[in-house]
Amino acid sequence: MNRLIPLALASTLLAGCVNLAPDDTRPAQATAPAFDPAYRPDGTLVASQLSYREWYRDPRLQSLIATALANNRDLMVATARIEQARAQFRIEDSRRLPNLVATASGTRTRQATAGNPVFGAGGGNLPTSFTFNRYDIGVGVSAFELDFWGRVRNLSDAARASYLATVANQRAFYLSLIADTATTYFEIIETEEQIVLAEATAASRREGLKIAKLRLDAGVTSALPYRQAETLLTQAEQQISSERLALAQLRNQLAVLVGGVAPDALPQGLSLAAQADERRLAAGLPSELLLARPD
Repeated sequence: MNRLIPLALASTLLAGCVNLAPDDTRPAQATAPAFDPAYRPDGTLVASQLSYREWYRDPRLQSLIATALANNRDLMVATARIEQARAQFRIEDSRRLPNLVATASGTRTRQATAGNPVFGAGGGNLPTSFTFNRYDIGVGVSAFELDFWGRVRNLSDAARASYLATVANQRAFYLSLIADTATTYFEIIETEEQIVLAEATAASRREGLKIAKLRLDAGVTSALPYRQAETLLTQAEQQISSERLALAQLRNQLAVLVGGVAPDALPQGLSLAAQADERRLAAGLPSELLLARPD
């Protein structure tokens, strides 16, 4: 009988090494051993390691992005899903280990000596009562599933993969929200500058129309140049209306991204020409790009 105990323990340990999950084999990819030197400029900054505050230097845009990240409900849901997936992974991973249960108890009993057959008739030098203290400590293992076929291990791996995928989705949404906010902001600046240019063009066309009218009244030219000047002025005014409509739509889009009307106390923004970034950013080595993978 004693010889069977080591065999049973060895069988149990070997069974725990069995995994019925299919092997995760990935096909080899033919990739270049190195980047072209033209895509690896010498620089101290790596684009993938810059935060949005380092990437965008416009203080007004930085405030808008911070507001969008704080107020966006979808991002809050994505962040909450990360906590849920992390908790699920911890639950599944904890099932691979046995649960230890520790107990402790204590009792205190007081017995009178008089009339107790243990102490006889009592009297003499015996005290009137005795106090007994008893302490019990126990350690045990609760219900534990022997992972014969790797079921618990596979559940833990699946929960971990789900957690990493959730983190990747949250990061992708985070980057998308920042990019959409910045793109809309730059389009607003561009449209505002287009309106200024269109208004200056319309003012110039009005002066041209006045000159054409004077020349027509003086009989210097025919009515054709005057009609052409009228057409140019009408086109300029239509351009102003179109740009103003586009500006209103872009501002509404920005309000949706930031989760409401943009705060009034925003810092002064930069012009579109001042947004140019002349820093040389390194693309990063292929081995460094692997750090951006969710797994």
